[in-house]
Amino acid sequence: MTMDLQTFIDAQCSLLGLTLTEAQRPGVHRYLQLVVGLAPRVMDFELSPADESGNSFVPVTTAVSTAVAPAATAADLQP
Repeated sequence: MTMDLQTFIDAQCSLLGLTLTEAQRPGVHRYLQLVVGLAPRVMDFELSPADESGNSFVPVTTAVSTAVAPAATAADLQP
């Protein structure tokens, strides 16, 4: 499968609201060529159940501080 990387770059820039300069385009194109070349190696690498991440995510709870910092005054902002 071949991919039109220039069209992909244009579509992603449009989707993300990014602007690439003409000087940046060749570097982005070269990077995507590298990624496209590496993708089959990554996708074809077989994983065993031991390689998988945990089945559940349990976030760490943190203590909630109820202390309120005093508001800064103009004198606090002077150098």
